[in-house]
Amino acid sequence: MASPSGMKAKGLSAEDFAEGLLAALAVAGEQTITASQTQLHRAFREVLSELTKQEGLEVDLRDVDYDPLYSLSGWLDQFLARAQRDLLISFPNPSYERMEIRVTPEEGQHLLDELGHRDAFTRFSQLFMKELQA
Repeated sequence: MASPSGMKAKGLSAEDFAEGLLAALAVAGEQTITASQTQLHRAFREVLSELTKQEGLEVDLRDVDYDPLYSLSGWLDQFLARAQRDLLISFPNPSYERMEIRVTPEEGQHLLDELGHRDAFTRFSQLFMKELQA
């Protein structure tokens, strides 16, 4: 059962986690991300891999898929489509492989306050950006 803040009693949904990651990126000032689809998916996969090693932050990842052969996640593509629909991000010109985070740093702070685990989200956003630059 969801609490008033949108958190699940035993942890976060995968969508809540991905939104928290976007919020932490916005708070860190990462408004524009230039990367191919494969780079985005691989960086997200690394974050999920690290998440499974951590204690203290439970995220329900049962529906999150990842195809190692193609380095793609259908779940992530669906999340990004919903995030664009909800105006959290935009892809001004997908052929340029650029994603703009439309969440302001203030909105990101508010979302992180609701989700909790600010330090964890900050670490995961840093790992995400590090993986994109690798």
